[in-house]
Order: sequence, then C-alpha cells, then structure tokens
Amino acid sequence: MTVNPQESAMSRREFLGRVSGTAGAGLLLARQGAAAPAQLEKRNEQSGMIYAPFGRTNLNVSRLTFGCIQLTDDKLPALEMAVERGVNLVHVSRSYVNGQAIVSLGKFFKKPGNRDKVWLMLKGVPQNIDDQLKTLNTDHVDIICAPLNAPDQIRKGTRENAAFEALQKAGKARFLNLTTHASVQDSMEAALDQGDYSSLLAALDPTTVGAMKPTLQRAAKMNVGVMAMKSQRNSKSATPDQLAAALLGAGVTTILKTLNTARDVEAWIAAVNKASRTASALLEAPSVASAAGVCTLCGLCEGCPNGVAVQSIVRDYTYYYEQQGLAAVASERYAELGAGETAAACGNCGRCEKACPMGVPVRRILREAHARLGALA
Repeated sequence: MTVNPQESAMSRREFLGRVSGTAGAGLLLARQGAAAPAQLEKRNEQSGMIYAPFGRTNLNVSRLTFGCIQLTDDKLPALEMAVERGVNLVHVSRSYVNGQAIVSLGKFFKKPGNRDKVWLMLKGVPQNIDDQLKTLNTDHVDIICAPLNAPDQIRKGTRENAAFEALQKAGKARFLNLTTHASVQDSMEAALDQGDYSSLLAALDPTTVGAMKPTLQRAAKMNVGVMAMKSQRNSKSATPDQLAAALLGAGVTTILKTLNTARDVEAWIAAVNKASRTASALLEAPSVASAAGVCTLCGLCEGCPNGVAVQSIVRDYTYYYEQQGLAAVASERYAELGAGETAAACGNCGRCEKACPMGVPVRRILREAHARLGALA
C-alpha cells in the first residue's frame, strides 16, 4: 500500500507542539527506557520495500537507508529512484564531498514533496544548525548523529547531548543518535548505559556482528534502533544478499549504504527485502569468522603515548582506501585529524601491535596511510 507523504509528514508546528512545555522530552523518554507509542509515524511506504520501527524514534523506516557520503548532482537520479522505491531515510554530513553532498541533497529537498517523503539524519551536533538547514532546504532534522568513540565520555554525557537538547527545544532536531566507528561494542554499550540515545549507528559487518549479538539484543530490549554502516568492511567479496542476511538477521534495524547507480539501488532493495522476509535469517544470522590480520574495531590499539589516532587511521585507510577504492574520501578523513594525531607522530614503539588480538600490522598501515593519504590531502 502506498501512503500519501502529505498525510504522514509531521509539520514543524506539530513537532514544536509536541516538545514545547516538556523540557528535554525526547531525552526524558530515552532515559526512562519507555516503549515507543503504539502508533508509528509512517511516510513514503511502498509495496516494494519492507519497514521496521527505528527504536524510540517511533519512525517506521525502510530496511535500507540512503547514504550520501558520495552524493553529487550527477548521482541524484539514484537517490530519486531509491525514494520512488520506498527508501524513506537518508543520512548526510556537511563534510561529505567537501560540502557538496548537503548542497545536492538540498536540491532534492527543494523539489515539492520530496522532504515529506524521507526522514533526515545529519551527522554532527553543532551549536547552530541554521546554515545547514538553509543549505538543505528544510527547517529541521529528524535525527541528529553524535559521532563519539570514547566509552567513558559517552557514559558521562557530553556537550553533544546538551547541544542536541537545545536544538530539540528550538524545534530544529527531533531525536539523538550515537554514531560510532571505533571501540564499537564498548561505545554501543556505553550509549545504552547512558540512556539518551534513541538509536545507534555503528560500523558492523559479517566478521564482527556475531560477537555483537549480546549488545544488539540489549538494544532491542531497550527499544533502541540500530543502523549498520561499513557493512562490507572485511567482506569485500560478500554479496548484498549475504551482507543483508547477516546484519538484519543479527537484529540490525536498517542498513546504511552508499547507492550511486540504479544497479546499486536494485541490488540492495532486493537484498534487504529478501533478508527481511526470510524467517531463518531473522532468527540467526550467518556469521563469518574474523580472520587473522583483520581489524575488528575492538579499540585495544588506542592509547598511543604520542597521541596518534591509531584506530581511526587503520579503519579509514583499510576500508575507504584499500577496500572501497575511495582515495578522496580516505584523504579527506585523514586531513581532518589534528597535527599530533596523524601517523607522522608515530614513534614506532609497537604498543598498538602488541595490543591487537588479531595480529594486524598496525605500524605498516600507519606508515602507508601517512605516505599515501598525506600526499593526497
């Protein structure tokens, strides 16, 4: 059944009415661990897509989320096709493609009715979001993503939590998400302990999702939605069918994917629908054992005495540069590191390699990353 997006969309006035007079309403709901109301918010639901409640957000989201990390004007047809086929959640950051991604997404939203067809996730929790909203041609963000990777910091609450609450009170953001690329399981557990987050966005792939099942089960019990990103990390040869079955079968709500072509859209919609409809996939995910030399993002390599951002460099170099062939993306991320965080500060002490349970050649990766990504940056 097709739902008229105008009937299911929430206006900004309705949104403000829900949060006005209830300071920190969304955070209070999260901290109480309350179940989502029975009535789900729905939009752009098409018969060719399967949907699921996204934790405490109460949004009935497509099992496939459109990732904008490579979005440019020439790739808008893929976005348009995905939305026509029922994708109703998009994720973007102002840093993607050096700022072009939000410009291109803003062009999509400028077309009448398009903003009402999808919910918007935005990475980063700025004090002032007005410039990004203007570029995106919208007046609010549905889900704000706080990118945090330090479990102790997450448990205590951060400035991002306070900044989100201010944005929520102003009617500019609705829900708070934790996005984590490093020390993934510990960071997810910390977010569940802390209680402010309606959903989690984490680097999950078939080599790691099996070990994550206790955390995913805990998230489900607490009604916290889970989105998987970097699903092909360590599994370059895996098909969309295999990846979707592993992730959705383990309890992931929706999979974030970069979709650049019509073929990408077709393959991933078919994969998430197949996995969602297969009862056995939802009961137990097929798992791929982590092989020696494969980074599992456990975080044990962190704590470099010289301050090198070891895990971030290893993650971005092996995933974006080596596996995905996205040299521009990898170099952008490397350039975002502080001067003391790059591999130039490595003293070759070997602490990171000794701590790694998988035998990853960390120092070699750091040297290669600095030589190649530093030159590109």
